[in-house]
Amino acid sequence: MLKWFPVLAGVLGLVWFWAGPEPADEGRQFGARATPVTITTVQRLEFADAVVAVGTLEAWESVDIRPSVAQIVTELLFEDGDSVEAEQVLAVQKQDAENARFSELSASLIDAKREVERLANLATKNQVAQTDLDRATTRVQVLEFQLEEVQARIQDRTIRAPFAGQLGLREVSPGALITPSTRITTLDDLSRMRLTFSVPAIQLGVLSVGQKVIARSAAFTEHFEGRISAIDSRVDPVTRSIQVRAEVPNPEGRLRPGLLMNTSVEANPRMAIVVPEEAIESRAKEHYVWLLERDDTAQKTQVSIGGRSACVVEITAGLGEGQQIVVDGVGLLRMSPARVKPKE
Repeated sequence: MLKWFPVLAGVLGLVWFWAGPEPADEGRQFGARATPVTITTVQRLEFADAVVAVGTLEAWESVDIRPSVAQIVTELLFEDGDSVEAEQVLAVQKQDAENARFSELSASLIDAKREVERLANLATKNQVAQTDLDRATTRVQVLEFQLEEVQARIQDRTIRAPFAGQLGLREVSPGALITPSTRITTLDDLSRMRLTFSVPAIQLGVLSVGQKVIARSAAFTEHFEGRISAIDSRVDPVTRSIQVRAEVPNPEGRLRPGLLMNTSVEANPRMAIVVPEEAIESRAKEHYVWLLERDDTAQKTQVSIGGRSACVVEITAGLGEGQQIVVDGVGLLRMSPARVKPKE
C-alpha cells in the first residue's frame, strides 16, 4: 500500500496545479487591478430648480376676419400669407345703394346749408320769423346725422385689418355672398407669442412674474427664451394645477400658434455644488459617489442630493468643492475602496 503513496500524491498535485487558485484568490487579484475611469473635479456653480411642463403657443393677437353684414364681395385686396398693417383694407363688399344714398344726402345738405344762410340774413333784418331759421338749422343737423349713418354703413362693408400681422389662407372669392358667420381669412400677430402651460400648485411658491423660461420644440434644434408675464389667479380644484403664461419673442416669425413646447422655468437661482448625473449611484433612497483618494483608490461615499437640472445633480451634503470623483466607469467599481486610474 505504501508503494502507491508517491504516485497518489503526484496525481493530486497535478490536479491542484491545473485547477488554479481558489475563487477567493481570483477576487483578490481582480480587486487589486486598477480600473480605468474618468475623473472630474467637484465645482460650485450657478444652479436653479427646474419647473418642467408642456405648453402650447398662441399668437400674441389672433382673430378670424369676418364681415359684420351679409353682402356680396366685390374686391379682395390680399393674397395668402400676406403681412399687413393696421387698418389696411382687406376686402370690399357691394355698397352701391349706400354710395347713392351718400351722394343724395350730400347734395341735400349743401342745399340745407344755403337755406340756413339765406334765412339768417333775413332774420337780421327782421324779415323772417326766428322759428323758420330754427327749423332750417334743425334740418341741417338731421341731414348730417343721416350722412354719418350712411358713412358707417359704408365702413361696415369695407373690411380692414384690426392690427398689424400675418394673414392666413384666403377662404372666399370675389362675387361670393358672405355673412357674419363666413371666415374670410385669419390674422395673427407673430412678433411675439403667448406660451401657456400648467404646473402643479405645490410649485406655486417658486414662480413669479419675470422669471426666465426656456422653451424647446421637436421642430427646431435651438431653444427659445421668454419671461413669465402672468400667473393665473386660481388653482384648478380638480387637477390642483395652475396656469402660467409666458411671453416669447418671435422676431423671425418661426414659431407658429398651436405648436407644442417643452417648457422649463429656472426658479430659486443659487450657487451650489453640482456633479454630472452619471456620477451618482443610487440604491433605493440612498445615493453614493466614488470619491478619489490620494492613494489612487476610489472610496464609495454617501451623499445627499437636491435638485436636478440639465443632466447635473445638486449635492447638499457629503462632498466639498475641489474634491475629485469618478464620472465614467462607476458601473465597473464593485469593492470599496477600489484601485482606479484615469483614462488616457
